[in-house]
Order: sequence, then structure tokens, then C-alpha cells
Amino acid sequence: MVPGTEGLHCLALTREARQPGAVGGWIAYTEWIMMDRRGFMQVAAGVTGLAAVERPNVLLIITDQQTHNAMSCAANPWLKTPALDSLAERGTRFSAAYCTYPVCSPSRGSIFTGRMPHETGVRLNGQAVREGVPTLGELFRNAGYETVYGGKWHLPRGFDGMTGFTRLIGGHALGEKMDRPLADASAAWLRGKPKQPFLHVASFMNPHDVCYWIRAHPGSRQHADPDRYPPAPGNMAVDPLEPEAIQFHRRTGYDAMSQAVGIALSWRRDDIRHYIHDYYRTVEEVDRCTGQVLAALREADLERNTIVAFISDHGEGLGGHLWAQKASFYEESARIPMILAGPGIRAGRTEYTTLASLADLVPTFCDYAGIAIPGDVRGVSLRPVLEGGGPIRRAFVAGELIYQDQTREGRMIRTARHKYVVFNGGARPEQLFDLETDPGEVLNLAARPEGQAELDRHRAILRAWIRETADDFKMPV
Repeated sequence: MVPGTEGLHCLALTREARQPGAVGGWIAYTEWIMMDRRGFMQVAAGVTGLAAVERPNVLLIITDQQTHNAMSCAANPWLKTPALDSLAERGTRFSAAYCTYPVCSPSRGSIFTGRMPHETGVRLNGQAVREGVPTLGELFRNAGYETVYGGKWHLPRGFDGMTGFTRLIGGHALGEKMDRPLADASAAWLRGKPKQPFLHVASFMNPHDVCYWIRAHPGSRQHADPDRYPPAPGNMAVDPLEPEAIQFHRRTGYDAMSQAVGIALSWRRDDIRHYIHDYYRTVEEVDRCTGQVLAALREADLERNTIVAFISDHGEGLGGHLWAQKASFYEESARIPMILAGPGIRAGRTEYTTLASLADLVPTFCDYAGIAIPGDVRGVSLRPVLEGGGPIRRAFVAGELIYQDQTREGRMIRTARHKYVVFNGGARPEQLFDLETDPGEVLNLAARPEGQAELDRHRAILRAWIRETADDFKMPV
């Protein structure tokens, strides 16, 4: 061991042991950390794909309420998203990426900490990240990065509470109808020769504006041109044996958390088709804003050394299971788009089998920036997958949900093939879906004999996860 590097070796090896994805390419990363600290700033050609003399910039683009396939690069013919298509062409798209909580604030708490909502303290909209929990901005600022935030924050404090970000651009951190001004401000900042390395977050509001659409159209309406609308989802029917907690919220869920999920109950098929059509227009609008930011990055010659990540904080129900908007573990609300591109990242690839979580962003960004990954994050670095080094060792991703009245709380476990959902109260609290044969989640195996073995396995996984993460959730079974 080289004198003076003992602590670095120990730290890196500890991280390797803790990291489920510690496979090919990790030893090269360990050596990069050592040599960077020793001042040589040199790495073997072709090992990491990054020039060691340059720590990469990070550009994180966030949308609000964009479901996993609301982009044309996901083979959706009902909208056009050229910016996202272009990003996917030069990067890797994760088809099985999930939020940790299908509501804004709790999900964003995980995005910026790498932890689960019960660990961050953000379990409902309007709650703050607990003091002492390291955030993405703090980690990068302390490592010498310029940290700049633009757009929606949706954690309760204003800019002073945006821990670790030293500059705010593009207007107020809260508010509506700000996407175009944010795109203008982000593009101008990128073209202004920013100090490098930087971490820049551009957090757009749309397609969240569909929330205001649904409030303006609470009932059935006339349709001017239904031939232009996308087809209605094939899983509109509500399972009469669905968990009572979900059924209760669908009937009563017009509150600050769910923002009118129950309105879809009164809609006809063409009403849902109209809703989906207009939702896709908000996605196209935010794609134009995203394209403006990506064009500025390219024109400023920053693309070659910038890790770009595109995500959404949660999805959108779009009438599946007669559910509109968020606050649901169904695929439409819990599964999100995730694309990463940049130096060393394989281009034009879609990862269909790798399970990804929004909690993975902090460890992934830290991995690329040479920043020590906090030891108790729940996400993993996706770098081995992004660079073709092999799969990450992950058996599942997890999700959480508390309905606004706080009397009904749920957990989700998504494994390679199945999804398990359980609520802590109400009749029929469990769901189990085989997503390989039932992607629309219409056949609940939890009450069927053929599902018993997988049900027992997923119960055990969740119980172990609850113990490991000190979760206070009480399983009813």
C-alpha cells in the first residue's frame, strides 16, 4: 500500500463490500480515487471512459408526473419527444425504473439523499428532510463543485432550505408555469461558461399541469375530435377484490395529496382518452424545454464531460384501474422514465431487466465524481450497468406510500418478475402481480393458490427490508 493512502484504500474497499453492484470496473475506480488524491490525475486508457484530469459535470433534469412510457423513444406513437429520443440515442434508458414514493415531496427527498422516505422524514407533501441527512447538493458542494438549482423544489423551505445549492436560477423555487423561463435561464447559464465542475439541476413543472386540467373538467364532457385521441387503457376495469385501502382512496381521494384521483370514476372511455391526449401535450411541452437545455449544453462544448440524467419524480395513472394522477403503486404511477448519458456511458441501449430506483442517483453521481458514497444510502451506483461492466446485484426495489389522512399506509416490493403490495389496514390488504404475464396488473395472485409460494417469498423480502432500514411499517400478515 502506498504511504498516505491507507484511509482511501480502506474507504473504497468498504464501499465495495457494501455496494451490491461492486463488479467489473470497480477496482479501476478505486485506483482513480487514490491517484486523484495523490495528484497524478491519470488513469489507464479505456478503464473508466473519463479523462482523469476532468471531474465530470452533472446535469440532472427532472420532470413532474411523467409516466415511464410517456416518450416516443419508449415506442409510444401518440406523442413526439425528440429531445428525450436524442438523449436515449447517446445514452442508456432504464425501462424498469421506479420512484420510492409516488408523490412529489417524498420522492424528491429520496432523489436528493439516496434514502427511503421513512429515513428522510419526508413522508407527506410539505415535510422537510431531517437535519443531518447529507444531500446531493451538500456532497457536491463540499467536493468543490459549483451547485446550481433551477425550478421546482417542492420541499417546504425556500432557497435557504435547498441544502447545498449555492445559486438559484430560473425564478422562484416553487410555482407554476415556469418551465419556459427555467429553460431560458438554464440555457443562458450553460452558455455563460460556468465554473467547472458543476452540478446543475433543472426541475421542470410539467406534465404536472394536467392536475389543473382534471380540476377544470370534473365530469364527462363533449369531445371535439375523439379520432385524434389515444386508445383507452386496456386495464380500466377496477378489481372488486382490490385492497380496501386503494378503493377507499379512489372514492374519496380529492385532497392535497392525491389531487382528484377519484374523478376518473365518473369518466366515460372518451373522457379518459381526451385526458391522455392532453396529458401528452404537456409532456411534449416539457420535452421542448428539455431540448433547449440539452442544446445549450452541446453548444457550450460541455456535453463531452457532463453526465446527464433525465428522470421524473413519479408517474401518472392515465385512467388505468380508473386511477388518475399519482399516489398509487400501479405501474402507471410508480414507474418512471430514467435516461443517463455522458462520457463512458453506453449509447443507444435500453436496460429492460435492470431494476433501478430514484434512490440510485446519489450513489451513481458520487461514483462518477469521485465523491465518497455515504455508507447508509439505500440506492446503488448504476455505473457498472451504464458502462457495460455487468449487472448490479439487486434483488428488488422498494416503495412507500401514506395516504393523506395517514390512516392507510402501504409498501411495495418489485422483484425481477413480480410486484408485491401490502397495506397496513383494511380488508384484502395484499396484491401480487406477475408483471411478465400480466403487465397491466389485472390478476391479483395474492388470494390464489398458484401465487402462494411467491407471496410468501415477497412477504419475507419485505420483512427483512423493514428490519434492515428500521422502518416502522407494521405488516398485517
